[in-house]
Amino acid sequence: MKNGLVDSKKAYPDIDVFRLVAAILVVAIHTSPLTSYNGYADFLLTRVVGRVAVPFFFMVTGFFLYKEEMIQKKKLLSFLKKTSRYYMGAMLLYLPINWYSGYFNSENLGNKIIRDVLLDGTMYHLWYLPAAILGSIIAYYSLKYLSPRGALLLTFVLYLLGVLGDSYYGLTKSIPVLNGIYNILFQVMDYTRNGIFFAPVFFVLGAMLKKRRCEFRKSLIFTAVFLVLMAAEGTILKGNSFMRHDSMYLLLVPLMYFLFSLLLQRRGTQKRGFRDISLIIYIIHPLIIILIRGASKIAGIEKWTVYNSLLHFLLTAIFSFLAGLIITNALQKFRLKSPA
Repeated sequence: MKNGLVDSKKAYPDIDVFRLVAAILVVAIHTSPLTSYNGYADFLLTRVVGRVAVPFFFMVTGFFLYKEEMIQKKKLLSFLKKTSRYYMGAMLLYLPINWYSGYFNSENLGNKIIRDVLLDGTMYHLWYLPAAILGSIIAYYSLKYLSPRGALLLTFVLYLLGVLGDSYYGLTKSIPVLNGIYNILFQVMDYTRNGIFFAPVFFVLGAMLKKRRCEFRKSLIFTAVFLVLMAAEGTILKGNSFMRHDSMYLLLVPLMYFLFSLLLQRRGTQKRGFRDISLIIYIIHPLIIILIRGASKIAGIEKWTVYNSLLHFLLTAIFSFLAGLIITNALQKFRLKSPA
């Protein structure tokens, strides 16, 4: 190992690089960098392009858990333990912010905590971790008891049900039976972009791409085509006020298949450090946002560092990356010093 890099002809360097890109896209979603300049451009960046980030992370996990027509149980258990530790640590990290924001003064606090811990996350970005846990379990049993195509079909049906509670909710509300069902559903969960409806299909898709992928030219062309089509889909849905949320599009699934195929084309040096840095960026960037806002208010520079959306994004991304780099290096030194 040298500078966080591991030489391996079997590695997928573009996957590692895109981990970092995806983490920065998540920062963009939560800071809306172009909103000070053009609202529609910001929508395209954060609510269309940015929506590839989380499915990408799910697919990476599914891809590396998969071997010989099955997600390996030992690898799955290891992933669940590791992700649960990250989730516990992240919840503890944001506990003071929860307390300060009045989270613990909520009505039906016990039910809220259970729902948030299992599905919605105790902070707005932490939903990803319980979704990864639950989604990987659903994907595992789908692949265990069904053929790969059957598992993909089952999880895609779940995804469709999620879409009807997300970007296509305007259609759902117009059908009384569906409206009643989803009204009940939203008493149990805040959104359908969770580990039941959103995550499983991308775990299965990532697993299937271990053996089923497209060649470079086809992957490149169809990634571009589906990205443009998804931009049109999002624009139409937004223009017709269909969206309850904007995480789930019908065309996101085929887009992710071709995008991930594209990222699998090149083999070479594994950029292992990018994996850890991207995870830390994901977990810590809301805290960085809070610190930037607080420091800017004290210094009287909010006009530039908060209300200028692009500068706010750049500062958040830079400081989140630096935090990720520092924490990763510190953890690496700690591991080296720890007894075997």
